[in-house]
Amino acid sequence: MTNPSSVSLSCVPSPVVPQAVNHVLTLKKPDDSAGVTVEVARWPFMVVNQKTTLHVCGQQADGSSVMLRVADAEPVTQQEFQEGWRRNIAWASLQNLKDGSHLAFVFQAALDGGSCASPVLFPTLCLEVQVPFDNTTTFSATDGTNNWNGWMRGDAATDPRDLTITKDGDIYVLFDNTYTNNSAGTVLKKTFQGLEVGRSYEFGLTVRRWNDKYSVPVLSLNSGAQVIAPATEIPSMAWAPLKGTFTASASQMELQIVNHVATGNGNDYAFREIWVRSI
Repeated sequence: MTNPSSVSLSCVPSPVVPQAVNHVLTLKKPDDSAGVTVEVARWPFMVVNQKTTLHVCGQQADGSSVMLRVADAEPVTQQEFQEGWRRNIAWASLQNLKDGSHLAFVFQAALDGGSCASPVLFPTLCLEVQVPFDNTTTFSATDGTNNWNGWMRGDAATDPRDLTITKDGDIYVLFDNTYTNNSAGTVLKKTFQGLEVGRSYEFGLTVRRWNDKYSVPVLSLNSGAQVIAPATEIPSMAWAPLKGTFTASASQMELQIVNHVATGNGNDYAFREIWVRSI
């Protein structure tokens, strides 16, 4: 009679997600083709055709629980036996996760044959979910006259003829006609909530000069006294980005687009889009 052999589980590996940094998984957009890779190194009792299971458990943005059945009693292939076990999860499957919640990767492998056929639970990998902040404003024919996705007129655009939605080719833009000679100051402002203190963000816009006559516009991006993008001339009628980065000092901050030229003689420009994104 053959004596049963013992299997040590002390060196059973935990799943690994290469995309996670310091146990934080930052979600990417659903159209990112790479997806999330889950790897499990070869384990001591690994054999071809051994049944393996991977479930990923987390919390949705509405507080409800979610479980993804990534693999359910799938047999180990010859390639996996040689190189290690691996599966891929599409980013689209993770889009509704709650920011700051945890995602648990639960991996099991069955001990086939013998007196013990129960699956072995490997050490669970737990990652914190970080949802990127992305607030992008574009313009359309149905937009109003004083609120563009939360962007409001500042003291340099109080005349209703200053900021208007205008068609530019096949797109709509926000055009500043700088109708008066009081065009220096805050053109647009918006209060952002839910920022993470200490996290870095990019504040930017796409802008072009509207015509090439008279005064050249000079714009900056600010948050109160903090300059995010310094005063910059906008000399070209081609679209160009103006952007800078800042670190959130509070969960609620007001951002401003500032014009540094007062005259209404020239000094005309348009915005195609405005964005604030975590980086």
